[in-house]
Amino acid sequence: MEACFIMPWVIFMFVFLIYASFYVYDKCVLFQDAYTLCIRGSIQKEEGGAVNYINAHMNGQFGKKYFGTDKVQGSAERHGQEVKVYAQCSVQPPFNHFMTMAKASGWQIKVESKAWEINPTKLLRGFRMVENLLYKNKEGW
Repeated sequence: MEACFIMPWVIFMFVFLIYASFYVYDKCVLFQDAYTLCIRGSIQKEEGGAVNYINAHMNGQFGKKYFGTDKVQGSAERHGQEVKVYAQCSVQPPFNHFMTMAKASGWQIKVESKAWEINPTKLLRGFRMVENLLYKNKEGW
């Protein structure tokens, strides 16, 4: 008699733990993918190359490695030297009205990644210029 009350709760908890682990996995992988795109886009040398690179490689980076989610949506933007990548998806639990709000569309995952555009050549030249100035100053010109 007691098993008929306990077993449904045990099954429910197992299902809940499985979908909760899908949510955590998807959130970690989505942030990693967004940050990877952001970093790779930030080292592009062409004008507007960061956003163009990110938009061209977004579907390939996100791929089909997410569990229990709908399609991953992403966007990229650039403000000055800062590149941002936004991505979102949602995990669809089997009993949506029990595990979320009544009319919600699953557990939403939204991430944002930032990186600064840098030109390594220009940066190294600046460091060398400062080093040369300090070295000449040390020797007394």
